Amino acid sequence: MKKQKVINIAPKAEHSSVYVFYNTKTKISLFVDAWGADEIYDIFDECGFKDRSAWKIFLELSNQPAE
Repeated sequence: MKKQKVINIAPKAEHSSVYVFYNTKTKISLFVDAWGADEIYDIFDECGFKDRSAWKIFLELSNQPAE
C-alpha cells in the first residue's frame, strides 16, 4: 500500500477565539478562550469529560450572517 501524506490545512492562529464546549445530554455550554484548534483540543482533553461522545466543540464568530 502506498504511504499517504498528511496535510494540515488549518492556519496558525494569530489571535485567540472563543470556543464553546456543548453537552448534548445536559445542555450545558462552557465558553473557553484558545489560540486555534490544536490548543482547544488539548484543553478539551485536560477537562477529562467522562462521556466524550456527548460533547461538541463550536467556534463563536464575531460576524454572524444576517438577513
